[in-house]
Amino acid sequence: MRILVTGAAGFIGAHLTAKLIAEDHDVVAVDNFNEYYSPELKIRRVSELLTPLGVQVQNVALDQHSLTSALFNINQFDCVYHLAAQAGVRIPIEDYTKYVTNNLVAFSNVITCAAQANVKNFLYASSSSVYGNSPQKLFSEKDVGLEPISFYGATKLANEVLAKSLSAVTGMKTRGLRFFTVYGPWGRPDMAYFRIFGNILGGYEFNLMGDGNVVRDFTYIDDVISTSVKLGSELGSHATGFSDVVNVGAGNPVSLDQMIAEIEKNLKARLSIQLQSRNRNDVIRTSADSNYLSKLIGENRITSLGAGIKLVSDWAKSPEVSVNLAKWSNTVA
Repeated sequence: MRILVTGAAGFIGAHLTAKLIAEDHDVVAVDNFNEYYSPELKIRRVSELLTPLGVQVQNVALDQHSLTSALFNINQFDCVYHLAAQAGVRIPIEDYTKYVTNNLVAFSNVITCAAQANVKNFLYASSSSVYGNSPQKLFSEKDVGLEPISFYGATKLANEVLAKSLSAVTGMKTRGLRFFTVYGPWGRPDMAYFRIFGNILGGYEFNLMGDGNVVRDFTYIDDVISTSVKLGSELGSHATGFSDVVNVGAGNPVSLDQMIAEIEKNLKARLSIQLQSRNRNDVIRTSADSNYLSKLIGENRITSLGAGIKLVSDWAKSPEVSVNLAKWSNTVA
């Protein structure tokens, strides 16, 4: 199949592109290399994960409708994985237009151009942030009355509404992937685990917002990619006009304190912590209900936190990475 992956220089996007290439798909990869965090890290990701596979990532600003339209006019895509977005919940309010530009305008451009180009299957990145501070023990796709507490989460929920309505009108099959705290090598420096590795190896204090009792459903990158590819194949089995959202999470939430302890054990070093007030955009806990996911693709591989952190530790301690972790982390406010 000919597949478009947007956000291909990003954490999930680069790994997904590599996996699709390994499965002999013809992939067109695009990204705008924005400066939310270090563009150098994105370039290094591409050079390490994609360049050896012969992949060139095109620099395309998807908020520009003419550029997005041209991308679809010169290609006949069978499937789209739209992962490009303004990530993170903590950017300052004066920068919220970035959420609008990248998560609403660009999303609208890509999904409408895909529908006009008769793309059959459209998958896109949603987020566990759509659940907000849900009182449910497990967060289920069946939950109603979702109330995101962050502007970021609200834009992701808006994507889901837009995709469902477009499927009903055009017949294009759409699927939102609600990612739960993805971690792994070549990750994002705005994520806590990335900063913790960088701070320990670089000898800097870690700014802990709130306390370590917040709970996250940490999900290892290889599991996320395997699941996303399977969900792309499964989407093709449905009738035209089908639309859904699927949790992509490990279903095994742990506290940030447990994550810190696991990293300290692997690095054989202690993290120096500076306590700060909790950011009001941060949810208290996330916990994925995986019943629907299992129904769609069967039982999926789950990498334990211990095994996942060991893999990240091996990556972080490599000389070419360890010297840059703190620098990359400091590119995010």
